[in-house]
Amino acid sequence: MRRAAISLLATSFAASAAVAGCAASASPESGITALLRVSNAQFVEGALAPDTSATGTAVISGVSINNTNIYPGEESFPLSGTVAGATVLVGLENDAGYWIVPATLIDQTTAGGFDFTTQLTFSPLMPIGTQTLILRGVAADGTVGPAQIYKLNAATLVPTGFPLVVTLQWDTEADLDLHVVIPNVADPTTPIEIWAKHPVGLPPPVLGGPPIYPDQIANAPYLDFDSNANCVIDGRRQENVIFPVAPSPGDYIVRVDTPSLCGQPDAQWTASATLMDGTSLGFVQWESTDASTRGAHVAGSGILAFDFTIQ
Repeated sequence: MRRAAISLLATSFAASAAVAGCAASASPESGITALLRVSNAQFVEGALAPDTSATGTAVISGVSINNTNIYPGEESFPLSGTVAGATVLVGLENDAGYWIVPATLIDQTTAGGFDFTTQLTFSPLMPIGTQTLILRGVAADGTVGPAQIYKLNAATLVPTGFPLVVTLQWDTEADLDLHVVIPNVADPTTPIEIWAKHPVGLPPPVLGGPPIYPDQIANAPYLDFDSNANCVIDGRRQENVIFPVAPSPGDYIVRVDTPSLCGQPDAQWTASATLMDGTSLGFVQWESTDASTRGAHVAGSGILAFDFTIQ
């Protein structure tokens, strides 16, 4: 059975060199110019035709896509499924090329089906907006099956138009937390830490103390979202601390905590602080691993990304 699978794979892989309605062939190019790059796959120059009316038997089923939200530069985006053939063509509509992905594992629940799994990388040059992901199976005789179409939303989630924004972004479906320590104008000896459990940059209310007024809340810096909290995957993979008004003078600290990798091997992340005029107050790129998840995940937790001072 294994020998038959290898034979089918070889035949189908060779036949995949002339598909998508053109005389395309497997390219020696790496696909570096394409907006989409696919792991463990062969690049083919020329766009992949989004023909959903094809009648070939190489039908794709059981496609698993975690979410449809992507961002330019994202890596390790998982894609898997089953094909009634031995290869799958993967590409973005009107891209410089597409990719031939082998399907080598026999699917026990689908007659003549083979499972495929890969990871996608989206170029940092990808335009913002809707991107069309196309999947097409290829049978052993080279017949290309109907296209499966998936609409992806490419967007940058960094807010603009604010005096200061501190941003954490990461590339896998892990649970990371942004922590930002800001000056406490009322009590300079006790800085305020903004994070998932204290999302608004105001001192905690004190019983019998002065009230907190609506305008104070409206002008306070705040965490906009706790992404992938407790491994409830939302596909955002970004958190921002937004300053609606000019930040107070003083020292600021930015840390990144990793409560859980949620089954992922790691998470590549970037942290940045940017003023309204585009001036960068800090930028760092690092990686969360299993070691990053150890210990308590409370105020003061996390690795130091950078610090800066507002005069």
